[in-house]
Amino acid sequence: MKKILKGACIVALVALAFTSCKKKENNAHSIFATTQAIEISDGERAYVDPDRHIIIEEGDQVMLYNIDYAGGPRSYYGVYTANSTGYQNVQFDYQSGPLIDHMTRADAFFAFYPGQRVNNAYLSQNNMGIFDIANKQTYREINGQSVYAERTWAMAAKDEVTTSVDDAHFEFQNIMGGVEFKLSTNQSNKAIKSIVFEDNLFNIAGDVHLKIDAVDPNEMLWLCNNYNPDNATYMQRLNDYRTATGYFVDGDQKGNVITLDCGEGVALNSTPKSFYIVLRPLAMYGGFTATVNFTDNTQAVISSTRPVVNMIKPNLFKRFTLNVDNYMVP
Repeated sequence: MKKILKGACIVALVALAFTSCKKKENNAHSIFATTQAIEISDGERAYVDPDRHIIIEEGDQVMLYNIDYAGGPRSYYGVYTANSTGYQNVQFDYQSGPLIDHMTRADAFFAFYPGQRVNNAYLSQNNMGIFDIANKQTYREINGQSVYAERTWAMAAKDEVTTSVDDAHFEFQNIMGGVEFKLSTNQSNKAIKSIVFEDNLFNIAGDVHLKIDAVDPNEMLWLCNNYNPDNATYMQRLNDYRTATGYFVDGDQKGNVITLDCGEGVALNSTPKSFYIVLRPLAMYGGFTATVNFTDNTQAVISSTRPVVNMIKPNLFKRFTLNVDNYMVP
């Protein structure tokens, strides 16, 4: 039986998803998950590339909650680990956590990926969760193709229908977005050491605190799509929602800068190469500056000229195809 739930986005770091049941095949204490395709914006065009599903990698974790809306002391978490790599019906096996003794749904199941980024220290206090957005991401490639940094792309799902954890199948929705710099050069021996991304308006890294069960998917979606800081009515609605969810950001990594570390250097040539930086929703609304640092100690500086148009939304990568020769610092 197919079960449909509402999907959404959030200003910082939570979203809920469509979810459905799947019959298990003698897999005790496991859940299954499927991911969605990323939307790409390229200039004026936006499209969904079916090959850009978020890939869950073997060993990745999901933090699964059985939430009691009445209060945190009766809410429980469990850590589940992926036993394969893929994006359709990936199996996650139970690893640890008190959820194992509370498998029957209280009010709702919530699932968050990657589980390694979730801190449950305050779960017993009104179902509060802490979600870590690191201020450093590491460039990597898989099979020769550039991909986003490991464990930076957040996904979430909610199920208020399934009776037992062991019957759950989560259709994860993407709650982060990002920027894709497709960079090239006509120079020889040019390699990128790092890209320092600075948002002009928002903190884009830090520890995000949220009351898990207070998230309203319809309200989150509306707030993301209608962001307008110049509208007093909108800002009152946004502030009311922040208060209801207990949203705030703190921690040593709190700030408006994320650095993409490219190690000893990633070589550039005349063929554009992609560099991904994962960002929270609403990033780039006020513009940005990206400083490209090369191994020969030179720099290129890329600045936003269309800040509102470039705003990051959940499940969206903004693509900039550029020749760095046009942005070199004298």
